[in-house]
Amino acid sequence: MASVTLANFQLINSWKPAFNSAQWRDGGPKYLIDASTGQKYWNEPKNSVRFKCFLLILGTPIVHSLASLVNTAYRVAKLASFSHFWTGKQTENPYSFPGRLKDAGQDLLRVVMTPVALVGLELAAIYGIFTPYNGRKLYASIERAQYGKFTLAPCFQPGPTCHASGGNPQKRNAF
Repeated sequence: MASVTLANFQLINSWKPAFNSAQWRDGGPKYLIDASTGQKYWNEPKNSVRFKCFLLILGTPIVHSLASLVNTAYRVAKLASFSHFWTGKQTENPYSFPGRLKDAGQDLLRVVMTPVALVGLELAAIYGIFTPYNGRKLYASIERAQYGKFTLAPCFQPGPTCHASGGNPQKRNAF
């Protein structure tokens, strides 16, 4: 599970351009820095982020409902079969029972929190219409907490590298 801190879920944040980092092709700073976490998010105009939030309002109930169903079924199967404790784990040497127990607990928490996460994602997308950067950060934080790597809006994540629909990540306002 990605590192989750309360600062990731703040509703109001302070944003500043990262002038000393990468630039967009048009010369503007590529990133905005969230003062509460120090994480970098793409520096896109508020209206562009607002429009993406609007699209997420429409897409979240469909995509995340299906993804949550599959994700929950997978995690319930892992928990029911106790696979956390008997399957191999590439990053673990030697076997760590407390580490495996933590992984099982995280999966259980994700199963229990599925309905809350679905509602939270929809509300975060709606919030993004009114305050785009804060809504984007909240949406991304809920996605990371619930799914880990799967995201409907990868361009909303800190340190983004791609867009969900394959847009050019080197171009501002891409989809």
